Amino acid sequence: MHLEKRQEREMKDKGNSNDTQRALLDRARHYCALAEQCEDAVRQKLVTWGASPADSDSIVKVLHGEGYLDNERYARAFCESKILTQHWGRQKVLYQLRLKHLPREAVDRGMAAVGNEAYMAVLAEVAEKKRQELAPKCDDPFVLRQKITAALVNKGFTLPEINQVLSNIPEL
Repeated sequence: MHLEKRQEREMKDKGNSNDTQRALLDRARHYCALAEQCEDAVRQKLVTWGASPADSDSIVKVLHGEGYLDNERYARAFCESKILTQHWGRQKVLYQLRLKHLPREAVDRGMAAVGNEAYMAVLAEVAEKKRQELAPKCDDPFVLRQKITAALVNKGFTLPEINQVLSNIPEL
């Protein structure tokens, strides 16, 4: 609480409209409390709410200090959600995280949160599901393998990972 009061006092000292900035800060706290957010998303929201760049900087600083924003925590949650739940590959996840302007260290730690065993299990599950979906429509194993590979590449898996998993499926 002491840190929060000090940071709010610092925001007041900058000469900005206290009520407006406090309202923006409260709104940003609520936004961050609803779901894990990254700094870039919060800054974009603040702009749409009418915050100036200086206000945005001070509000983001307060949110980091209070623990509402944490790049590493966000990257970890994003990676776990997209890989384990939505079955995305690492390449697609990395691309999306780069769009959010997260620091490389936070992205690396987030990716490390999903172990290689769990990641390869997800890839194997997606490959098998796609094989079962396409096998009745495709008699040629070579064409079937191509279609499965294309689908997995589109989900963000790399060719070496795909080839490793497909080599374990005897029909391909």
